[in-house]
Amino acid sequence: MKQSRSGIVASEWEQLFDSINDWVCIINIDSEIIYSNRVGAEHCGLPVTELIGQKCCGFVHGIGKTHEQCPVPKMLASGKRASAEIKTRDDRWMLISVDPIYDDMGKIIKAVHILRDITTSINIQLETEQLIIELQRAREKVATLSGLLPICSICKKIRDDKGYWNQLEEYMKIHANVNFSHGICPDCMKEHYSNLGLKRSIGT
Repeated sequence: MKQSRSGIVASEWEQLFDSINDWVCIINIDSEIIYSNRVGAEHCGLPVTELIGQKCCGFVHGIGKTHEQCPVPKMLASGKRASAEIKTRDDRWMLISVDPIYDDMGKIIKAVHILRDITTSINIQLETEQLIIELQRAREKVATLSGLLPICSICKKIRDDKGYWNQLEEYMKIHANVNFSHGICPDCMKEHYSNLGLKRSIGT
C-alpha cells in the first residue's frame, strides 16, 4: 500500500477528503475534474466516477464553458489562491476557491477546487441590507417632519422647502404617508350647527 511522505496511506487520504463538508475536487488547468470527494457526488447526484473528466462549470452552473466569474483564470494568472461568490443554477450561493498545484519545475498543472455553500449567510446579509434601507427611509421621513414647521395661522397651510404653501392634508400625505378622514368635533358642532339640533360629532 502506497504511503505519502507524512506516512498516511492513500486510503487514509481518501477518507480525509471525504470527511470534508465542502465539495473538494482536483481539476486540471482546463477545469476538468480529476478527483472529487463524496460531497461533490452528492451535490451532482452522480457517482464520483461519473464526475471524472467533466468540467466543473457544467455541474455547478449548467454551462459548457467557464463562468464569467470563475476564479480559475485569475488563479492561473496570479499563481495564487483566487475566490469568488457565485450564484449557481439552482439558486444557491457558493464561495468558490481554487489553489494552484505546481510540478517540480514550478508550473501550474492542477488546482484544488473548493465549493462552500454560503446561501444562508448571503440571505442574512441581503435581509440585513434591506432592513438598513428601510430604516434609512424611516429616518428620512422622521427628519422631514422634525424641527420647525411653517404653518399659516389663519388657513393652516404648510410651507414646504421650496416655498410653496400646501394644504395640511396634502403635506402630511406626501411627507408622512398619512391620509385624513374628515369629521366635525363637538365644539364646532355646537358653534356652527346648534340650530340643527345635532348632539354628536359627524365623521367620514
